[in-house]
Amino acid sequence: MNRERRAVLKGIGALVAGAAGGGTAAGNSGAVGDGRRKGGAVGSNAEETPRGATNQQVDTSLSPGVTLFDLNDDGEYAARVESAPDEVRDDAHPDPIHVTSDGNSTVDYAASIAAPDAETTLGGLTDLTYDYYAGPDDTGIAPDQTFVVVENDDGRHGMYLTVGAGGSAERWTTFDVLSRMTGSGSGQWFEYTAIEEDYDGETFGNVVERFGDDALLVRVGVGHGDAVNPVVLDLFYDNLVVNGSANRFPTSVAKRVSNAQASSLVSSNAPPF
Repeated sequence: MNRERRAVLKGIGALVAGAAGGGTAAGNSGAVGDGRRKGGAVGSNAEETPRGATNQQVDTSLSPGVTLFDLNDDGEYAARVESAPDEVRDDAHPDPIHVTSDGNSTVDYAASIAAPDAETTLGGLTDLTYDYYAGPDDTGIAPDQTFVVVENDDGRHGMYLTVGAGGSAERWTTFDVLSRMTGSGSGQWFEYTAIEEDYDGETFGNVVERFGDDALLVRVGVGHGDAVNPVVLDLFYDNLVVNGSANRFPTSVAKRVSNAQASSLVSSNAPPF
């Protein structure tokens, strides 16, 4: 992933995490817990956060939903999330969502963020997976971004993992999120919430080790699109499973974000990849 795309995704991640929160983001400085570094996600009015702001507490009323991004600032949200048509449904995939741009190339982006049905800690996770299916028109990477938000004594932390698995077009494939959270799978996570300066931009492979066994799993989501190079979006997701319990990815739009809003959260010293 190039430096420019990583920078844009940092802003996207913060806004995804704050989508549809009912309250407002708190002021400076997150709470210090048991000696781990402090930090927290940006809250529901994240688009008002000045460039380079740090140590914002998360909005504790963070709620699930779809966030759409108009990243070319043309006033159109070319990437959208909708219920998938019948032809991609089967007994094992009864309620898929479709991230689509109607066959048009775009730099716009869309994400669907879900809340687990039952509370669980990272140490208590036995499985965390979802299924994806790349349609014939998709020219992006699949499954693309996986978003995870956890909460420990330091506050809430949002992160994403970008994966292009390859070889999985036009068939349902299971993506094992948990294996990548414990360092046994490929890929590097990136934390987009405000964190201490020395850690900003650092990727990591083991989410459980970084945030602790007692950290709560708060949100899991998916996102698709390329914020730099135009791509056609035609990707399906279904069967978010947390500890054997099926969860649905939402299709209702919670937030629409313009390019100017997303750019306000992109650091001027974007981390390298």
